[in-house]
Amino acid sequence: MPQTIGFIGLGIMGQPMALNLMQAGYALQVFNRTASKAETLQQAGAKVCTTPAEAASDADFVISIVSDTAAMEAVTLGPQGLMETLGKGSLFIDSSTISPVASRRFACHAAGRGAQMLDAPVTGSKHGAERGELTFMIGGERAAMDRAMSVLRVLGKKHIYCGANGAGLSAKLAQNAIQATMVEVFCEGFVLAAKAGVAPAVMMEIIQSSMARAALTDFKAPFIFKGDFTPYFPLKLMHKDLELAMEAAYAQSVVMPAAAAVKEVYGAAKAKGQGDRDYAAVITFLEEVAGIEVRSNSKA
Repeated sequence: MPQTIGFIGLGIMGQPMALNLMQAGYALQVFNRTASKAETLQQAGAKVCTTPAEAASDADFVISIVSDTAAMEAVTLGPQGLMETLGKGSLFIDSSTISPVASRRFACHAAGRGAQMLDAPVTGSKHGAERGELTFMIGGERAAMDRAMSVLRVLGKKHIYCGANGAGLSAKLAQNAIQATMVEVFCEGFVLAAKAGVAPAVMMEIIQSSMARAALTDFKAPFIFKGDFTPYFPLKLMHKDLELAMEAAYAQSVVMPAAAAVKEVYGAAKAKGQGDRDYAAVITFLEEVAGIEVRSNSKA
């Protein structure tokens, strides 16, 4: 009999992850706050649940991937939350990017029910989720991670143990601070070059011939030049992660001046209506301030 997984959160990342688990032979009980997002899973044979508690009931594993700490609080400890039915001996894997402090609190609740919890945020974006090629950063007991590997191998190609509960999230926030800053500074440079009359194609050739070349910007550049900001990772979530990184930095007396400034640029782009687009849409705010559009010059 296949093992049962309660899966909570069927957004850009969650839906392809859940589908991959079904294709691997797991029986899924799924919940999403917006019920329509569960239709694809229902058609694939998943049981669609009306509450997180129902999704977690009698499940061997529970996996969640929701948008933020408040959403995680609701599906975990809210009315009919998953903690009401999380079974003794079950394993709860949270792949959301949330506050490490809050995550450790959820882990304590899980332990109180005789269950184990891992914080296991991911990187790899939408295409990585679709291909089962995500990278997991994992916090919790090492034995719990070992137990989870049969599931995690379906979803990802790399699984990095970071330490105790909360450590996976701390690593993810640091990684996203670096990633967000790389893309924003790349956009700054291209806006500066375009304003001075240097064609983006020329500037890209220079970057790719220099030590400034990076796999991330190689991937993002074609989308930026086309103005295609279909979300692989929404800007509003990147801004949220930068805010979480700043909270963690403040709590630990870590100074992050560059990331703090970049957070404000993402916040401004979000305020301009770019939140649901890919985080590379941060360039649109920089273009507006400079009075130049990189995309209109991309073929020059």
